[in-house]
Parts: sequence; C-alpha cells; structure tokens
Amino acid sequence: MAYPSLAEYRALEAENIALRAEIARVRAEADRQARLAEQQQAQAERARQYQVRFHTVFEHSPLGHKIIDANLIIRQANTAIAAMLGLTSPLDLLGHRIIEFAHPDYEADWTRLQESLWAHHLPWFALDTCLVRVDGTPLWCRVTSVLFPDEEGELGYTVLEDIAERHHLEVQVQQTASKLERANEDLAASNEELRVTNDELLNANSHLGQVNTELDTFVYAASHDLRLPISNLQGLVQALTDQLPPEARHVGQVEPILSMMQESMTRFRHTLDQLADFSIGSLEAKTPHESVQLATVLENIRQELTPVLTATQGQLLLELPGNPTLWFTPKHVHSVLLNLISNAFKYRHPDRAPVVQVHSYRESGRLVVRVQDNGLGLSATQQGKLFRLFQRLHTHVEGTGIGLYLVKKILDNAGGSIRVESELGRGSTFIAVFPKLSRQVAGV
Repeated sequence: MAYPSLAEYRALEAENIALRAEIARVRAEADRQARLAEQQQAQAERARQYQVRFHTVFEHSPLGHKIIDANLIIRQANTAIAAMLGLTSPLDLLGHRIIEFAHPDYEADWTRLQESLWAHHLPWFALDTCLVRVDGTPLWCRVTSVLFPDEEGELGYTVLEDIAERHHLEVQVQQTASKLERANEDLAASNEELRVTNDELLNANSHLGQVNTELDTFVYAASHDLRLPISNLQGLVQALTDQLPPEARHVGQVEPILSMMQESMTRFRHTLDQLADFSIGSLEAKTPHESVQLATVLENIRQELTPVLTATQGQLLLELPGNPTLWFTPKHVHSVLLNLISNAFKYRHPDRAPVVQVHSYRESGRLVVRVQDNGLGLSATQQGKLFRLFQRLHTHVEGTGIGLYLVKKILDNAGGSIRVESELGRGSTFIAVFPKLSRQVAGV
C-alpha cells in the first residue's frame, strides 16, 4: 500500500480545512437565516397583534373613527360614526366624500382640513364643525385628523366626537352674554338718565335749600318784627282797661271782651315765639353749644308750668340718675323739653289727673330722655302724622301745630332723633335722643 506523499498530505489537509470552514459558514448562514426567520415571524406576530388592537379600538370605540385620503374619500369607517350619521352600516360610508355629509354652512371647514394636512403637511388638524344626519338633523362634532404614511400615499386618521351638548351650552352662554351685554347697555343708559336726574335733583335741592333759608329768614324776621306791635297792643289794651272806670268795665260784655283780647294777643305772641324758634333752628345751626345740666332745665320748666300743675292737680316726676349733663344749645334743650312736657299736660285725659314722668339714661354715648304721660294717647294713624308742620291731631285745645315739628327739626339737625310710643286712651311716651357729646364734659 502506497502512502500519500507529503505534498499530497498537505493538499488534503488544506482541502479539509477549507471544507470545515465552508461547513461553519453554511451553519452560520443557516443560523442567521433561522434567526431572521424568527425575527420576521415575531414581527409578523406583532403586526398581527397591532392589527387586532387597532381593529378592536377602531371598531369598538364610542367615538367615530374613519380613514380618509387626500380627496376626503372615506376608505374605512367604524360602526360609531355610521350610527352618529344615522346609517345602519359603516359600509354605507365607504367610497363617499365626507364633505357630502357636511352642513352647507360649514363645507369650508373640510377644505381647511384638506389644505392643512395634504397641502401644508401639518401633522394634525382639529376643528369644531357641523354635519348633517340622514334624517336632516344637525350633528355638531369635534374633528381631529392625524396624517400618516401609507403605501398608497398619505392618509388621514380622523376621530369625530359628538359635542351637541357642549355646543348647546356654548350657544346658551353666547345668548346669555348677548343678553347681558344688552342689559349692561340698558343699565348704562339708565345710569346716565339717573345721573342727569340726580344732577337735576341736586340743583333742585340746592335751590330748595336756598328758598328754605330765605323762608326761614322771612319767618324769623316777620315774627320778630310783629312782636313789638303785639306788645304795643297788649300795652294799649291794658292801659284802656286801667283807664276805664270800674263801673264801665262791668257794663255788658266789656270785661269779658277785654279779657278775650288779652288772651288772644297772648296766644298770638306765643305763636310768634314758636315761629321764631322754628326758623331759628335753621338760622342758628352753628350756635355755640354749652354744658347744660338737665336737672336745671327741667326745674325751670317746672316753675313755668306751676299754674298748669296747680290747675290740673298734675304731677311732674323726674328720674335723672347721675345728674346728667349734655353739650348742646341751652335754649334748644329748653324748647325740646318744654314742648314735650307742656303737650303732656295740654292733652291730658279728662277722667284722671295728669302724671308726667321724665326719665333719662345713656345709650351708646347718647343721652336719651323719655317723657311719659297718662293722657289721651294716639292711634297708629295719628302717630304717622305727628311730627308734620302745622299738623294738629286734637282740636279741643289751643295749638299751632309747630311745637313737635320744631322738636324734631332741632334734634334732626343736630344728629339726634325723636320717636313716640303710644296707645290710644292710655297715654304716650316720647323718646328724645340727643347727639353724642362733641366735647368731654366734666361730671358726665
């Protein structure tokens, strides 16, 4: 048996190495092809899963889904969009242009969408628009379209959301805003009218204030100027009375007539005094205030009313805890309290002796004086008329109807108040509230 030569052996060895390398290469290629096949299979499986997921979402979404091309032709649609348009099957939409379902007033919306995606290549576009269902009713919807590549060219994946309720609310808001705007315009016009009216009222009030001031001045001057003639008449009547012989005064009605003349002039003088006080309430608005002892004022009033107290067997009871002092015009304090107390005796009840109680106390820094009587009392109707000028509620006694008006005017002008509590047949209580002290008074 002949053995291969060394050269042949080396050639065989080289061929064997080459064969092993080829086998390794073939195996590697086979492995690569197997891995590639596995990858392709995995990719195919993923693609299938994506298709299943997409199909599931596309078909079962409550929103309307469709795919359109550059000509707005519907390539694919789901059941929801068919139902939204009133169709029984999404197949009824395929091959139709979506613009066929657009409301005539909103066809331009789809042209804008078409240009934005396929002409300007925006990645997505959204708008609110109106479609028309097959039954002719409007369908307000929010349209969002996303551009994506396809082997047939770029397509638009479009989602439709029914916004009828939101649109209805927006319309209501817009209508409300329009009504509000009109209301604001009307209000502005009314405000302007009120401003003009207010200016006219201010001018009228200013004029009225001037007239009132002039009237107060006239009343004060007239009442002041008439006092001297009245005093002269009183003096002349008294002189005549003194000059008449006693036997002449007792002839016929001479003495009663002279007496009535004196009483009439006295009442006339009293009326003039009240008129002067009435007007001076305005003319002396800046009258300096002083420290006034309430007890002193009331004792002076008691002395003035002594004849009335004696004649009526009446009582004036004072309850003034702390000996109160107030900072006010003295004659105004006297006028207020004299009017209230003298009225209490004047309008006494015929079946009982008059009892007038004056009680004072502090409330929120103000001095309150209550004048309570057991007289005739006032009905609710009478109370409503009580503080009016020249208003007389009882005609069986003399009066001018100025006193209580003067009381209210004095207190109101100073920042105080007056009110009444009364029951017909049982009596009345007048509550006078004086203003807060504008100066700290010792002993208050």
